[in-house]
Amino acid sequence: MHINFWLDKWMPSGRSLMNLSTQQTIDTTLTVKDTLTDAGDWDINFLATHLPHDVMNQVVAIPTPKDTDGPDAIGWIGTNTRHFTVQSAYNLQREHNIFMERSCKSIWDWKGPHRIQTFMWIAAHQRLLTNYRRSKWGIGVSPTCPICGNEDETTIHVLRDCVQATQIWIRFLTSNQIIDFFSLNCRDWIFDNLNNKFAGAHKKGWQSIFMVACWYLWKWRNKSIFEEDFQRPNNPTNVILKMAMEIDSCEQTHVTGWTHQKDTIFIGWKWPRDGRVKLNCDGAHKISINLSGCGDLLRDSNGVCLISYARKIGACVAFHAEMWAMYLGLELARRRGITHLQVESDSEVLVDMITWNCNINGSVPTLIRRAREFKNMNWHVQIIHTWREAIEQLIG
Repeated sequence: MHINFWLDKWMPSGRSLMNLSTQQTIDTTLTVKDTLTDAGDWDINFLATHLPHDVMNQVVAIPTPKDTDGPDAIGWIGTNTRHFTVQSAYNLQREHNIFMERSCKSIWDWKGPHRIQTFMWIAAHQRLLTNYRRSKWGIGVSPTCPICGNEDETTIHVLRDCVQATQIWIRFLTSNQIIDFFSLNCRDWIFDNLNNKFAGAHKKGWQSIFMVACWYLWKWRNKSIFEEDFQRPNNPTNVILKMAMEIDSCEQTHVTGWTHQKDTIFIGWKWPRDGRVKLNCDGAHKISINLSGCGDLLRDSNGVCLISYARKIGACVAFHAEMWAMYLGLELARRRGITHLQVESDSEVLVDMITWNCNINGSVPTLIRRAREFKNMNWHVQIIHTWREAIEQLIG
């Protein structure tokens, strides 16, 4: 595989690859193996010298090639089968619009009031009539926020960054979510929340809580401007939670005809059987710095920690980091001569992919294939799904 094959993704066509500090042209016909160390790992010094830092982080997150991976093949990124189609090329050209169409579907699939759906659609397209937007019309309107007076009143400022909005959101979030929650741009912030990324303690009802909170923040903003005697609620979070719970309760009753009895599930880390070792693995992506990492923990049947470690991966999505965690954990256990292993991961999709419980269209990801190879070796391996709370309890 030639190195310029994957460099073309970031380097403009016809431009030579150069050292950014010395502007010295290098050989763009280098193969991937020419950028590896003798141990078969990425040559970080070479990559750091000749590639931008963000590009290098994306490269090192890709597993280095091995002979057991089979021959190299060029594939088209636009389809699951890696075969080119005109339709897929057209879709890639209008990728932004497709993303908006698919993401907006989560707004219209929500079973709450239509007026809130419409409001969220307008907010997602940043078409709210904020002071900042109205000031662009040249009608003498100040772009400043009328509530805090500190910044321009944009859509994201009204719904998240204004001091009164921030005070509400912090009450809903866990401490480890705050940095990522307040670092996203407006579009990503809205759609990540609609997909329950920041659900926290309100996992089942977060979509309703988020949409109702945004709607109330805009409603209270308007009332404070146009109604002189308007007073914001003393406990706005209770107002938001009450309406969100009523919406979810009505939908549940409408669909099933009765409310479900809640079952209590006790979640926690459990000791493996005698003679077995348990591997807990996890991966994560930090949006604010665009870096991912993973970690593994091996414990025996008495709960005693045998070995644990964490590793920086590079720039990749969270699920790719989960794959790295599973693969490296299996490799570590195999290297230590463990014969009976129980593996736990909070990614149900990853567990299904490795245990062949779900179909994968097209080529199998390299890390999934390698993890399957480890699983099928001459030892006893059981891979199961566990709840994230159990892993958090273990770490704590």
